[in-house]
Amino acid sequence: MAGPLSGVRVIDFTEYVAGPYAGQMLADMGADVVKFEPPIGDFWRLTNMIAADESRGFISVNRGKRSIVVDLKTDGGREVVHKAVETADVMLSSYRPGVASRLGVDYETLSKINPGLIYARNTAFGPNGPYSDKTGFDLVAQAMTGIVAFESQGKDGHPHSITTAAITDYLSGMNMAFGVVNALYQRTQTGKGQMIDTSLFASGLAMQYRPLLSIEMFDAEGRAELLGLLDEAREQGTSVDEVLAQQAATGHVRPGAPAVATNPYYQIYKTRDGHFVIGCLNNRLRRAAAEIVGVQDSRLATNEWDSTALDIEDAAKLNARIAEVFASKTNAEWLTPFEAAGVPCGPVRITEELYDDPQVHAQNLVVNLEHPMLGTIRTVGSPIKMSDAETTSHRASPMLGQHTREVLAELGYADEAIDAMIASKAVRQGDAG
Repeated sequence: MAGPLSGVRVIDFTEYVAGPYAGQMLADMGADVVKFEPPIGDFWRLTNMIAADESRGFISVNRGKRSIVVDLKTDGGREVVHKAVETADVMLSSYRPGVASRLGVDYETLSKINPGLIYARNTAFGPNGPYSDKTGFDLVAQAMTGIVAFESQGKDGHPHSITTAAITDYLSGMNMAFGVVNALYQRTQTGKGQMIDTSLFASGLAMQYRPLLSIEMFDAEGRAELLGLLDEAREQGTSVDEVLAQQAATGHVRPGAPAVATNPYYQIYKTRDGHFVIGCLNNRLRRAAAEIVGVQDSRLATNEWDSTALDIEDAAKLNARIAEVFASKTNAEWLTPFEAAGVPCGPVRITEELYDDPQVHAQNLVVNLEHPMLGTIRTVGSPIKMSDAETTSHRASPMLGQHTREVLAELGYADEAIDAMIASKAVRQGDAG
C-alpha cells in the first residue's frame, strides 16, 4: 500500500534529533524526504561513529530518506536548493537564528520562489523573546522548562534529566510533523503555503500537563511563597535545593506533583528475581492491590484519593511494609494475582528483551532494514497503524551523499552539469551515490 503522504516532496535541512525525527515521521507516511546535508554531513553522524559518517544516533532518526550533499556557501549549492524548492511541498529547517538568512534558505527567500511552500522551522527557544538567540539541546530545554527539577523530587537533591529519550527533541519533532500535515491540509483549502514554528522550549512546556496547570484560587498563594523563599535563598548565596528539601520534609507537595513517594500503588518494587511495577490510578484498583499484598490503608475507604491523608510516618511505614512483601516473591508469582484482579502491572524490562517480545511481534513494531554499509538493522517502526495505508518506510537511513546524483538528475540536471558541480565542490557524491 502507498503511504498517506505519497506524492508529497520534503526537503530536510535539519540536524541532530528533533527536525530529523519530524522528517522520519513524514517519510514513514510515504513522503519523499530528501536530506540536504553540508559537506561534513549532519553533525549527528559524527557522534560516536560506528563506521565512516555513520552513528547509531543518526540512523535512528533518518529512516526512509535520501541524502544529497550540497555546499550552501557556494553559488552552485544555493542554485540547487532553489531549484529543489520549485517543486517541493515542505522544507524542514533547524538552523540557529540568523543562519538560514545568511545561507539564503530562509522562508522569506524561498517562499518567493514557491509561494505554496510549507516551511517548518524548529529552534531551541522560538523566534521571539529574550531567549530567541540562545542555542540549546534537549538537556538544556529539560532544565529550563522545569522538567529536570520535577524529575529530581525525592531523589538525592541533584537535578536529574530524563535520559531514556530526548523528550523535548522527540516531542518537537512530533509537533513539527503535526504542523506540517495540518498546513498541507490547509493548503488544499487556500492554495497557500506558510511558516510553521516549533521549539524545544515550547514542547517542554506543553508536555507538562500537571505542573503547568495553576488553579489560581488554590495555587497562586503557595507559588508566591515558594518563589519568595527561592529568591531569598539566592540572595543569601545558599542553594535552592535546601528550600525544596525542607518543603518536601514538611509534607509540602507542589501542585501537579505526582507524589509517587507517598503513593505505594503507583510504584516500582524490587522482587526476589527483579523488579515489578503496579500502576493504580483509582481506589478500586488500589483496594485490589492492597488486598493482594495484604495491607490495610485508611485512604481506600472511599473512592476519593488523597495521598497526603495519611501521616508522613505512617505512610512511610506502610510503604516499607509493602516493599518488604513484594521482595518475598518473584515477578511471575506477582503477575498472576494482579492480572487476575485487573490491576495494571508488569515486570520491569530491559530494552534488549523487547526485540523478541510477543507483543512487539504481534503489532509489527520492530522492522528490519538493510543498510548498504552496515547490513541488517532492527529498529522500531512507526507506532501508527492505518487500515488503508503503509505507515513505516522500509528504507534504511541514507549514507552521506548517497543520492546526490540521483536527486540532481530528478531536478533536471544533465550528467555533464552534475559532473561539473561535483568538480567545483558545490555538491558531493557519496561513496554509494
